[in-house]
Amino acid sequence: MTNVPAMVTTDPLQAQPKFSGPAEEVAPGVFMHSLFVNTYALKTPEGLLLIDPGTSRGAPAVHAAIRGWTAEPVHTIVYTHGHLDHAFGGKPFLAEGSVRNIVAQENCVGRFRRYALTHGFNELINQRQFGSDKLRFPNEYDWPTLTFRDGLVQRMGDLEIRYRAAKGETDDHCYVWVPEKSYLFTGDLIVWRSPNCGNPQKVQRYPIEWAEALEEMAALDAEWLFPGHGLVVRGRAEVRRVLTETARYLRHIIDQVVPLLNAGRSPEEIVAAVESDPELAQRPYLLELYDHPKFIVRNLIRRWGGWWNGVAADLFPASSARQAAEIAALAGGVPALVARGRALLAAGDLELACHVAEWANRAAPDNVAALELKRDAYEKRGAATGNLMAQGIYRGAMNEALVALGQEKAQKAGGYSL
Repeated sequence: MTNVPAMVTTDPLQAQPKFSGPAEEVAPGVFMHSLFVNTYALKTPEGLLLIDPGTSRGAPAVHAAIRGWTAEPVHTIVYTHGHLDHAFGGKPFLAEGSVRNIVAQENCVGRFRRYALTHGFNELINQRQFGSDKLRFPNEYDWPTLTFRDGLVQRMGDLEIRYRAAKGETDDHCYVWVPEKSYLFTGDLIVWRSPNCGNPQKVQRYPIEWAEALEEMAALDAEWLFPGHGLVVRGRAEVRRVLTETARYLRHIIDQVVPLLNAGRSPEEIVAAVESDPELAQRPYLLELYDHPKFIVRNLIRRWGGWWNGVAADLFPASSARQAAEIAALAGGVPALVARGRALLAAGDLELACHVAEWANRAAPDNVAALELKRDAYEKRGAATGNLMAQGIYRGAMNEALVALGQEKAQKAGGYSL
């Protein structure tokens, strides 16, 4: 390998993040297919180790790319975790008949069971998050055949493959360490964005354990870091930097939340007070364009403090429609709310404009002016934020208004994106 592959960097501080690139060998004996999610095939004396086979939709392309590289049989498939973009593309390889094991942390089994139970719900939230009604949540599962709780060591010829449980984005996450090669496959513990551990539409995430796992991986002194999304990093110092700075990013947030909770501050006060480290947030591998530090704060509060928001009236609240009707009455009617919302939009106060739009729409769901205000407010709010999770939710609210108005829903161009 004389030329540096397009999806490899030796200088992550100066790198331009990328999430797709040519399918090619990126390290000796490691083939990478990258289209939103990274799939890796590692050559071993007993066959290929396939790490994160990807999506069901992308499976044919992944299979064709790897088979264009080598005809060696796949010995083992590994799920770093059970998310739909990592663990659902194995069928073409399983059909070849050579796969002996599908390895995963034991909680992956429970994840698949939960997905089966809540299939429709997961499809809806992923359509909203990624901005496409065409997205289909899988309902067939290639179940793990070899699971572990804390760790597992697998010998494949002269290579030792170490799997280590590491909660972070999920409770079934693991990373893969190949000491003889100094290869570290992190899964989504590294995604070339700020850590995805505050997602407002998903189950509990684990910032503390995530930071611990990053520090544990940094101590391995790996030469190569193969992330779940984004660029491969080469160089011991650079790998250590990416891992330790991502851990520091998380700990900076955690260390602010804990004392505020212990001091009795309300969730609203805590969310308002906590900020991410401004220097780290500018790193190319920690840009806050997918998850958001405020979401991570809310996730920590939920983990330790439950779902109540600290406002007594919200324990058994009046319906949002009744609250909105009362606000409209106080304002002088829905037209007055709409007029105020329009004034706020004109002034650039998008936060308040969205609140007023919700009150107007909930007080009078069929009012055309209120629906148009909701449509316009969320369109502007989505355009104003660079955060993709927020954009998905704002686009969903805008689409609710568009459908009620008999207009065509807005779709995100390009499908998946980080």
